Amino acid sequence: MLRYAPVVYGRGVTDLGSPYQNATTDTPLIAWHEVAPAATPGHQILTYSVVWSNEDGGTNTPALMARWGRTTDIEWIYSVEVDEHGNRVAGSDTYQASNHETLHFSGRYEGDHALLETCTSNNNMCDVVDDPMRFSLSTLQTLPAGQPREYLMDVNPWTYEIMAKEMLREHKVEAPSASTQFTPDMSDQRNYLYAVVKKSTEPANTGASWVGVPLGARLASGQTVYLSHHVDPTWSISRDLPAATTVELPAGTKAEDIAEVSVHRVVVGTDTGATVHVTGINRGFFLGQDYRPQQSFLTWSGDVTLDANNTSAVIWRR
Repeated sequence: MLRYAPVVYGRGVTDLGSPYQNATTDTPLIAWHEVAPAATPGHQILTYSVVWSNEDGGTNTPALMARWGRTTDIEWIYSVEVDEHGNRVAGSDTYQASNHETLHFSGRYEGDHALLETCTSNNNMCDVVDDPMRFSLSTLQTLPAGQPREYLMDVNPWTYEIMAKEMLREHKVEAPSASTQFTPDMSDQRNYLYAVVKKSTEPANTGASWVGVPLGARLASGQTVYLSHHVDPTWSISRDLPAATTVELPAGTKAEDIAEVSVHRVVVGTDTGATVHVTGINRGFFLGQDYRPQQSFLTWSGDVTLDANNTSAVIWRR
């Protein structure tokens, strides 16, 4: 896993800052590997991914919180096929290029390490390198089956602190007020419930019309249901992998203040008639004063069906 781990050069896009911009923005934080069988028996595909502290382009900040449960950027960057002896299959390596295209790697190696450079505002890669910064992150960590990619942040909790402080430094946090939980702008990231939802959609979401699921939370002090997507259907969860999301709540909310957690069916475009089975909440926590995850207090498993006639359900009560 270490032999083929790529070396990531910093981003030097002039419009975004100096050649040293990754020292203060969109910094590569952690990396990991995943292994899958290749089409050739005995061969394997090694895929390497990175968590950056943010993305200066791409999905906007509040939509990142709603759709992905974070403001970091997480992307696969490099993939290579190895044979039964662990040697690279010539011409097999690819990388995630601009506009999320998958291209064959044609750049330079340092030993067996491909040299890549972050070259877009949303942290896609190029295989021509010239930035003065280099990041050789350990890729020994891996993603356990059934876990969302944010699991790697959860087991490296300092990444949440870096994430939050970058948002403060870049003035992406709205000013505190009594109504911030109702606006789509992102407030202090300590105001959010961070959760992971497991669901399946039948038929699966494809195309411009789809059915999504936001998470809702009601406090013991009232009847308001705070929704993760801020009533924007396109900010609901479309993917069926375990998916991280956040629910913005009034400042000062604690775990013991939450009375109910609910799931909702929302339509983007034309209703496809899809049925959604919600089968679990993997974890739920708040960030502490130090912006690091507190103990998870929220788990649930079952099978709740959402369809055109039953569009919401409470799945957890205190």
